[in-house]
Amino acid sequence: MAKYFVNISILHIIFVAIIFLFLFFICFKFKYFKRLTILCLAFLIGVFYFIGGANIFMQEDISTLVSVTGRIKSATYYQNYDSYVLDDITISGENKNFCISVMVYGEQDIEVGSVITFSSDLKAVDLFDEDDEYATYYYKLNAPYRCYINFNDITKIESGYLKLGEYVVQSFYDYLLSVCDPDMAGFVTCVIFGDKTNVAPDIESAYLESGMSHLLAVSGMHIVILVAIITYFLNKLKTKKWVNFLIVFFPLMFFVYLCDFAPSVVRAFVMSLVFSFGAVVGKKYDRLNSLAICALIILCVKPMYVFDYGFLLSFLCIFCIFTLTKPCTKMFRKIGAKSLSPALGLTFSVQLGLLPVLMTISSSFNFLSLIINLLCVPIFEFAFVLTLVVVPLCMLLPFLSFLFTFVQFIYFCVSQLAVWTSSLSWAYIPLISFGDIFAISSYTAIFCASGYVKSNIKAKTTYVCMATLFGVIMGGAMLLI
Repeated sequence: MAKYFVNISILHIIFVAIIFLFLFFICFKFKYFKRLTILCLAFLIGVFYFIGGANIFMQEDISTLVSVTGRIKSATYYQNYDSYVLDDITISGENKNFCISVMVYGEQDIEVGSVITFSSDLKAVDLFDEDDEYATYYYKLNAPYRCYINFNDITKIESGYLKLGEYVVQSFYDYLLSVCDPDMAGFVTCVIFGDKTNVAPDIESAYLESGMSHLLAVSGMHIVILVAIITYFLNKLKTKKWVNFLIVFFPLMFFVYLCDFAPSVVRAFVMSLVFSFGAVVGKKYDRLNSLAICALIILCVKPMYVFDYGFLLSFLCIFCIFTLTKPCTKMFRKIGAKSLSPALGLTFSVQLGLLPVLMTISSSFNFLSLIINLLCVPIFEFAFVLTLVVVPLCMLLPFLSFLFTFVQFIYFCVSQLAVWTSSLSWAYIPLISFGDIFAISSYTAIFCASGYVKSNIKAKTTYVCMATLFGVIMGGAMLLI
């Protein structure tokens, strides 16, 4: 809400005022004065933290030609131009602690790790544009400037170096190129490390439109499988709990580093550590508190992630699993789907729970995604485990490379299913966006309907109806304005 305070959005200010009045009433009624103080302090800190987090993007255009030298951190190659991200930047000989996004028009590709020098003016990136769209790409890169140059503008290209994480991911990709085609190599690299640089645009688009994009993001599935594999061997060795915690921590931390600290994998990493640490100290694992701890840790480092839909979808997905899976499973069990009720309940809770956010970012929803995810998620998990086993085995024993053909076949089938689902125009249901206030109210209603609220059915129904009605009224008012 800090952004709307800065922009003086009356409806959002009214929305926050109503929430705080309600919380004040509850706190005074039950004498939660300490909690009320913490709540107010947290909100004020959040407002000021928002302003501080946006500071690096409050830059002015550099309209004069300046000399820029930087190392290519990542590269995406297109037909008529290449997109590069530069780090280790110097501008007119002065070192900078941020990155720059560079579009180079020309036909020659420059390798990642190379150091280039060129002269250009620099355009400052607005964190929020005129349509209030958040510049998530540039914020993730920590790139407050961008520029557009021709290949001929580059005055020097020097051989540079790859950082450890880049070297590992690039080596993995280079090996895959020796056993499969470039599209499949890029796809599998994305599945393992979340690096979408070499994923075919049509495949990425198909996963997004079919509601399966979460399969291309490194998330809890990856962390859970890695923890399960490590824990299995540790249990065989019968080591102490605190030793297990340390042994699990370092491989997972290295994996998070290889994934470039993506929000979804950091969330899964911290939650797994909270769970493991709870086992060490003998404390009960609290799912919602661990989820909140993860969000706070990430937002303390990257406060503007609160506007990033990848961050929101990652956390809200888990929130919906925690709050909706049980009631959804009971519902499917009652209608006769006993054997499938756990899988149906899990998938349906995620799809239903993410609708409020999807309504704000998309104009349509593919209703077949429920069935497709139910079918593809376990297959994808199986393929991921096979990849972790087969690829290292093939790297050590090259004559076993034929085993990877089976893994490729599984990924190919899932991808073709995503392409087919995304091509069905009749499967898309139009969505109406009621804005972020409606989304917040919807998740309040979801929480009220969950088992975390200890009330009878009548009271819960009242809470859900009140939250939903409030969101519809406020969202409708935003639409009218």
